[in-house]
Amino acid sequence: MSNENEKLTKNAETESAAETTLLVGERKMTLSTFILKYNALIILVIMILAASLMSPLFLTWNNVVNVLRQQTGYIVIAMGMLMCLLTGGIDLSVASVVAFGSILVTTLVMIQGFGIIPAILIALALCAFVGCINGFLVAYLGMAPFIVTLAMSFGVQGVVYIITKGMNTMLTSNAALVQLFLRFGQNNDPVFQLPWRIYLTAAIVVFFWFILKYTAFGRLMAATGSNPVAVTLAGINIKKYRFMAFVICSFLAGLAGVLMVAGNGSSSPATTGGDYAMVAIAGTILGGADLGGGKGSVPFTVVGIFIMGLINNIMNINSVPAYPQWCVKAVVILLAIFMRSVINARNSR
Repeated sequence: MSNENEKLTKNAETESAAETTLLVGERKMTLSTFILKYNALIILVIMILAASLMSPLFLTWNNVVNVLRQQTGYIVIAMGMLMCLLTGGIDLSVASVVAFGSILVTTLVMIQGFGIIPAILIALALCAFVGCINGFLVAYLGMAPFIVTLAMSFGVQGVVYIITKGMNTMLTSNAALVQLFLRFGQNNDPVFQLPWRIYLTAAIVVFFWFILKYTAFGRLMAATGSNPVAVTLAGINIKKYRFMAFVICSFLAGLAGVLMVAGNGSSSPATTGGDYAMVAIAGTILGGADLGGGKGSVPFTVVGIFIMGLINNIMNINSVPAYPQWCVKAVVILLAIFMRSVINARNSR
């Protein structure tokens, strides 16, 4: 099996090298090709320039830190969403899982009397279990990921409201570890004055970048979505990789919920109605991911999430109400999908 894995990895590297040669050598990098390939980065730069001209507050240190802080949860979730999209799946339950993870932490500590560390571990384990259910139904029973995760979203949302009875829960324990947990989520480092959770998010991004770029697991995860027939013929169990993608996605959504509690000092069942799924999907597609599977990049996914975050930030600075912001996000998502279809059509010629 290891020889087959190595053979598949070498074949993937050969195909990738051939594609690069074709793009750079035979067809050359034209302006239109460059724009299509790096459209997410170009959009981000244009937005930063436009926002800095629109408001002198945009490039202030406080606003930059605020943008970074607000995107930490979305970036963590987007790493999991990227894994799902790479395998040809999608997870619409992440907002409910974020809420589930957050309310488990506060409920276990404040009502059940658990310590903060056991509460976090239990919350993450149960969130990962949600991913196990999604993964089993999709990978092993062949059910459509869209339907499975949409149904799971409603199911977990119901569990959240049953546990909380629709009430918010404050994390007000004076235990030393709880206070340390809250300081981690709310305080900045003394040198650069960046929130501590930004460093954790950066570590998660680097970890998944390394996994997808330099490990057989990451390459096979992408191959599962790009060419499942070839992977199956090579003797690789694609069901395992599809299953693991959903487990990872739900685990990271739960981790985002834990970070939310650390930052806010509370949890709310209303989080189930958040825009986490929409932003994560839009960010990964803006970053080059394909709904059909097999394509995606960790760095460009981060760029895509920041594009979505800057849309919010720019409109908030200019006092645009929340409802028009939803319309703008919808347009951005449609444009992202359109750009991806244009790129796919061009590459297939």
